[in-house]
Amino acid sequence: MKSIHRASSAIRAAAIGTTLAVGAIMAGYGTLASASEFGVRVVDEAGAPVQGASVCFGLPGSYRQFGAHFTDVDGHAVADVPNLPVVVTISKTRFSGVRLSEPARSFTMLKQVTLSEGVPGPRCKAGSTLAEANHSSIRVTRLDVTPESDATVIKPLVTGDPTEYRVGVTSDLQSTEWADFDGSIRVTGSFADQDELFMQLRRYEGTTTGWIEARSEVLTVFVPRTLSPL
Repeated sequence: MKSIHRASSAIRAAAIGTTLAVGAIMAGYGTLASASEFGVRVVDEAGAPVQGASVCFGLPGSYRQFGAHFTDVDGHAVADVPNLPVVVTISKTRFSGVRLSEPARSFTMLKQVTLSEGVPGPRCKAGSTLAEANHSSIRVTRLDVTPESDATVIKPLVTGDPTEYRVGVTSDLQSTEWADFDGSIRVTGSFADQDELFMQLRRYEGTTTGWIEARSEVLTVFVPRTLSPL
């Protein structure tokens, strides 16, 4: 049995959130023990997602401190941010750029932002043409799922050169960590006994001017079971 179900938009939005542990020292702010994800969904005045918009996450005077990303095909851009007030700058050619001041949060949040056509306004330079060229999208077209005695092996046919994956038992993928992706995924432990899993792939890479991230949809993986002979 080979099957793949695409998550709804609501599930994809929920999947933006996962709390990550991070240790970092930044000048003027001391040691930060934890971080969460803050994301935006950028749409135009008609409510359609805006792909390839530049989104900078940072601090006043250092607007790319926590990353600079392009929005994906769904208008999403996400960054790991510490529990500090964050400045978010969003811009794209033809649209009026916006700059938002978000309060400190210890939880994950996805916020919708509308761009209007007009004068440029504030600008964010994400520093890559990946999203504009539509190469940053992670698309899974097929899953080969093989149950073994002590593991489940998932081999996705995917475009977009993902570098990491995460697997969980709920569609929001809460409390799951990203792991290196090398073409196949070996699920062990209690996860290997599940009949249904949820999986997401992403490409996450640094450039000289920031970080580029693209994510697949959250995929439902049905694990076939071999029937015992009568």
